[in-house]
Amino acid sequence: MSSEEVAQHYNNVKQTGIDDRKESRIFHMRNMNNWIKSQLINEAVQILNSSGIYRPRVLDIACGKGGDLRKWDIAKVKNVVMADVADVSIDQAKDRYEKMKDYRHNLFDAQFIVSDCTKSDLSELIEDKTPFDLTSCQFALHYSFVDEQSARQFLKNAVGSLKPGGVFVGTLPDADRIVWAVRNSENGEFANEVCKIRYENVDELAEGKTPLFGAKFHFSLDSQVNCPEFLAYFPLLQHLLEEFDMELLFVRNFADYVERWKIAGKNLLEKMKGLETYPSDRLSTNGENEYTEAKQFLEKLDESQQKTFGTISKSEWEAICMYLVFAFRKKGSPPESEESDSKKPKN
Repeated sequence: MSSEEVAQHYNNVKQTGIDDRKESRIFHMRNMNNWIKSQLINEAVQILNSSGIYRPRVLDIACGKGGDLRKWDIAKVKNVVMADVADVSIDQAKDRYEKMKDYRHNLFDAQFIVSDCTKSDLSELIEDKTPFDLTSCQFALHYSFVDEQSARQFLKNAVGSLKPGGVFVGTLPDADRIVWAVRNSENGEFANEVCKIRYENVDELAEGKTPLFGAKFHFSLDSQVNCPEFLAYFPLLQHLLEEFDMELLFVRNFADYVERWKIAGKNLLEKMKGLETYPSDRLSTNGENEYTEAKQFLEKLDESQQKTFGTISKSEWEAICMYLVFAFRKKGSPPESEESDSKKPKN
């Protein structure tokens, strides 16, 4: 799938309102994914803060419709460059930003760029040539693994302008888990109530000869995502990033990351509605086996304990577990920051 096809797909995705999203079968999954991104960005900012870097300069590569603009505001960033291959997505991101400026008069500065980051040199399009402190790429990096040249160019754009000590964070499909799932399913296809994953070359899969680049799989998620994607094996990603002097800080499956942040991030998770109340007469599905573990947990509670709690359906959780979070850091000591950025901002 070419970058032009990716752009066309996301340009054609209908922008839904809040009421429509509430009716979605993956309402809670989408919210939990968004919560995970919030925790990841928060952790990245904490890493930078520990090195004396406050109000970071950010590159949001493959930014989509600007869904993380609010997160950047909360993180108190200095400015953000947002780049994406889909022009309609960039227009929607610009619109979100302008609406935010209506009620946030000291909002961070932003530049919006339409660019195919698998082919173009993004640095030539960025107006402010100051190196970045933080790069974020959410749910998009794996598209660049259509071939080696595209992946290398995308990663160069992502981390080539990071300062020493700068951080690169992101989310992407877990290639090993996807391969395991489709190999243990019929005809190279895994499916549940909310998602379907089909590896294109079943013979290649059966022989254990999936290529490092161009390993195409088809992923459909409710009605929100439905386009060909490419496996990005994490050890390969790590190897390529090490060529850009990046060192791995951590990589975790989404399930492990939820476990890591479920206490500290409990209030935000509840506020973002990442879980649904069980038991309830308004569950996301009536699927017979979708809440088996929740039911078993409920049965173990004694009479003095609360009889409702937050959970998520089995199918949504299976889809969530198909993803990884990661963080890398550029080797070397951070340069001396400008006085306004190196000191902790006053509240």
